[in-house]
Amino acid sequence: MAIRFLYPCYFNAELTRSEGRRVAKTLAVASPNLAQVARAAKQCNLTVLDEERDVRHPAHWFSSDGRLRIEYEGSKEELLQKVAHKLSGK
Repeated sequence: MAIRFLYPCYFNAELTRSEGRRVAKTLAVASPNLAQVARAAKQCNLTVLDEERDVRHPAHWFSSDGRLRIEYEGSKEELLQKVAHKLSGK
């Protein structure tokens, strides 16, 4: 299994793509936190290995939103789409 890292900024509707958002604006949510992303990942039956709260995304070094370590065999894009759908409720 491959280890993938997910940061809450990937799903933040308030950010542009160049600022770190990785999903479509229609699937993004306003100011997601680590707990929300972790809950959405678990609802997708994904194995969340770790919730690291003091880790910062390199582009957002000023904000310690944390990150998730997830076991996932598919592509990161597939993983982002799965979690975004659960997070947004669409």
